[in-house]
Order: sequence, then structure tokens, then C-alpha cells
Amino acid sequence: MQHVQSSSSVQNVWAGVLATSSVLGSLALACMFPFAAIATLLAATLPFRKAAVWMGAAWFTNQLIGYMVLGYPQTANSFGHGLAIGVTALATLGVAKAVFSLRGDRSLVSSLLAFGAAFFAFEALLYVAALYLGGVQNFVPSIVWMIAQNDMLWFAGLGLLYLVLDGTLFSRIATRTRAQG
Repeated sequence: MQHVQSSSSVQNVWAGVLATSSVLGSLALACMFPFAAIATLLAATLPFRKAAVWMGAAWFTNQLIGYMVLGYPQTANSFGHGLAIGVTALATLGVAKAVFSLRGDRSLVSSLLAFGAAFFAFEALLYVAALYLGGVQNFVPSIVWMIAQNDMLWFAGLGLLYLVLDGTLFSRIATRTRAQG
């Protein structure tokens, strides 16, 4: 996903798409919200400050829906887990941004590396929080793999949608087709 300096209107539409997906994702998936996928896509497509605001908004929306619609328990421990997710989501955004900075581009390879690093960081940091707040049983390989698959699907789907929104998907396909022909 080579980053093209996108216009402000594309960035605003993109941010709206991510906001909408955060609402729909929170309603549909509750605790399987794809924070690593969202963090990586934000890091790849928006300036860091704007990305951090939208990452915080995605987390906040997820928490609002959890507590107001899905009936999350309103206990100190539950709020602690929610706060840990928010801090971890912002840290994950930083990890993805760091990978892009280190690689110096936003190519497909860099995007996949950033996503992998972001997912690992998200799970590792939440595991550390679970050591103190409880819930380490949620980090067995089968559950982590299920969350990874969910994040991969969101990453691929939203990544393709971004390429459609910024107008580069079809030109990329045409360029590759001409290069192979």
C-alpha cells in the first residue's frame, strides 16, 4: 500500500469510514475489535497526530458501545481493562508508525511488517496488563489465532477500500498488468 499524499477530503472520508467501521465492528464483534488493523491503516494513511485522534476515537467508541449497549460490567477491573486497551491501541499505532519510518516507505511489504509488529505489540501489551488485571487465559494460541484472523480480514478489506477511495487501486492493477504483458 504505497502511501500517496492524499487530499484532505480523501483523509476525511477515510477517517469517516474507519469511524463507521469502529462502530459496526464494536457492535458485531465486541471484544474482537481489530485494533491492530485499524492502527496500522491509520499509521499508513494519516499524519501521526490525526491518526492518534482517530485511534482514540475508535477505542472510545468501542468502550461506549461495550458499556452502554453490550452490557460490559461496570467494575473497577473492567474499566482497568478498557483503559489498558486504550493505552495499548495508541502504543500499537506508534509501533506501526515506527515500522513505516524505519522502512522509509508504505509499500505492501512495509504494510505487512507494520501490521505484524502492531498485532504482536497489541497482544503482548494486553498480556502484560492481563498479568495484573486478570484474563491471561484469553491468550491461549487458539484465541490469539482467532483474533489474528479477524484482524487480517479487517486489514485486507479496509486496506483495499482505502486504495479504492484514494483512486490508486485500479491504476496499480493496470500498471502490474502492463508490466507482466
